[in-house]
Amino acid sequence: MKGSAMTSLFEKTIIKSLELKNRLVRSATHEGMCDPDGFPTHALFKLYERLAKGGIGLIITGYAFVSQHGRSPFTGMQGMDTDAHVPKYRKLVEHVHQHGSKIAMQIVHCGRQTTRKAIGIQPLAPSSVD
Repeated sequence: MKGSAMTSLFEKTIIKSLELKNRLVRSATHEGMCDPDGFPTHALFKLYERLAKGGIGLIITGYAFVSQHGRSPFTGMQGMDTDAHVPKYRKLVEHVHQHGSKIAMQIVHCGRQTTRKAIGIQPLAPSSVD
């Protein structure tokens, strides 16, 4: 399969200024491995370590809320709504980089899909909220 698409899958690639060791990308999922405030737990560090050691070129994190109003109803969601999150996630990035992979955070606002209304926070959305 010389010169095939399979061969290029394992070659270095560049996306703008981001150089990846290969074209293997782990898509965003909801791991549910953060504490109630959105900080990564030891379990999340271990998961991303396994992915990086396994050869993934780019890990895209599970979705991270950027506002308390936009949290998902699922527990264990990642968070990036305060500067307090930055040092812990910086450690997670460095941890992934130690194993040769890159990491990108998927940031989200869950809009009207959030359950915040149940605790007295009015959900925000581009369309009506019932």
